[in-house]
Amino acid sequence: MVSPKDQKRDELLELLWHLDESHALTMSALKEHDGSGDFEQSLKDIAISDYVRIEGDAIALTPKGKEMARDITRSHRLAERLMSDVLGAPDQDVEAAACEFEHVLAAGLVDSICTLLGHPRTCPHGNPIPEGKCCKEARETVQSAVISLPEMEVGTAAKVAFINAKDARLLKLMSMGITPGSEIKLHQKYPALVIELEQSQLALEDAIGEDIKVWRPARRGTKNP
Repeated sequence: MVSPKDQKRDELLELLWHLDESHALTMSALKEHDGSGDFEQSLKDIAISDYVRIEGDAIALTPKGKEMARDITRSHRLAERLMSDVLGAPDQDVEAAACEFEHVLAAGLVDSICTLLGHPRTCPHGNPIPEGKCCKEARETVQSAVISLPEMEVGTAAKVAFINAKDARLLKLMSMGITPGSEIKLHQKYPALVIELEQSQLALEDAIGEDIKVWRPARRGTKNP
């Protein structure tokens, strides 16, 4: 069980990581995100514990703080993917559930979830998921349940698990009806990827095909998720 104080520390470190991603890791930016001032004492506590250094308006994560903030953020964003893509949780429930998960997930379990999901690069909101050891080493100690579209065999069908794309490319795929949960069938790989979706055939660029992650087609006698 995580103590309220440790939970507050984790939430603050996650916020500091987010601000650092936006190149706005300052006291001013922190106050904009926390108008209540609730984080002020927590910030002093983590400074004493050598997680951050404060110089005037500037805040800097120490190596120790950066490692912990990175791990917390990774757990949170992978939990969001799990809740959204696998469990089908409504958007309004994903954030709250992910906040609970991030405090209790052991490092090994986080890597297992990452492997299960096919090492996604972004959370459902498009924020980058920090890489873990499993991503860097491209470990395949267990066969991933998720593969990219080009890895499918021609003639097989599978459900879309998630899309590893952002902005214009993501909107383009969604406008085609390619969304998590939709079923697609691979008709050909060369000279272009051709899929069938709702009785319509669509041609896709290879790069776009790599962004589409599907549940590995089930073997005969089993069912897809």
